[in-house]
Amino acid sequence: MRDTYLDSCKATLIFLVVLGHFLERMIGWKDPIDHVLLGTIYFVHMPAFIFISGMLFKDSKWFKNILFFVALYLPFQILFPAFDAIWSGKFQLNWNVFERPYWILWYLLGMMVWTTLSHFLIKTKFALLIALILALCVGLSPWNNYQYSIGRIFSFFPFFIVGALYGKTIVEKIQQFKFTQILAGFIVMGIASLVYFTQINPFWLYGSLSYQQLKVSMWDGTWIRIGCLLVSSLGIFAMFAWTKLLNIGCVQLGKNTLAVYLLHGFVVMLIARYWQLDFNIFVEIGICIGLSVLICWMLQQQFFDILLRKLSLWLIKPVEKFGLK
Repeated sequence: MRDTYLDSCKATLIFLVVLGHFLERMIGWKDPIDHVLLGTIYFVHMPAFIFISGMLFKDSKWFKNILFFVALYLPFQILFPAFDAIWSGKFQLNWNVFERPYWILWYLLGMMVWTTLSHFLIKTKFALLIALILALCVGLSPWNNYQYSIGRIFSFFPFFIVGALYGKTIVEKIQQFKFTQILAGFIVMGIASLVYFTQINPFWLYGSLSYQQLKVSMWDGTWIRIGCLLVSSLGIFAMFAWTKLLNIGCVQLGKNTLAVYLLHGFVVMLIARYWQLDFNIFVEIGICIGLSVLICWMLQQQFFDILLRKLSLWLIKPVEKFGLK
């Protein structure tokens, strides 16, 4: 039996992912109100999504899951640049196209790496410690952390490990804890206040650059990243607490989040290119919310999830014939 509470959490998060991308593409970080809204969303949505991905990690199917994400990553890494090239006219198909995952595709590459590393690390007593060290040390790298999304992959790795090892226990404790919604409200207000007063650089929330690229010292960068991890952890608590109020009506969306995640990017790119918003900021935010609801409703249909799973068979089926599972 599926966990409808977890599906509701996934539905909440995928909506925030779509909304964040509409806000970013159609309004941007320069508007102070949108900056606070985007910053609050970005502190929470991907860390929480990765935490849930860790909860759903099954070591017995680790290799097949990696194949599934490879089978989707390769064609979409070509499709997204090709779709963008319709307007820009710039598209070159070479091996370099796979060096930098296109926009949202870093999550697929991340799932490959997190699944592989977790398969080996969960057998040790130091999985979480190793993940934390990697998250902090990747910022020290002298190379471009955008390449192969190594910055994002390792910056968010602790959330995957925590989800895999302790996720179910943590969620149970949150559900049992009294006054969770009230505490969650204070946490969200605290995160929004932090974003407002610090005007944090979005790249800290992306986790995509090294400390050198962010122009801070090794020590400052390490402490800022620790702070971001802690704030995001509180945000995950708040998200799970508030989702208790949304446990009915979002299950279908929660079941098909991968299809929404992969396909909404095409719609966001298309709308953002042809529709430039020029209204009051609150009207613009309202438009982005409305578009997000519409896109989530459209892409949650079972047809799109089935389509993606059939697409993945181009790699999974041949590998299974060789007896590799």
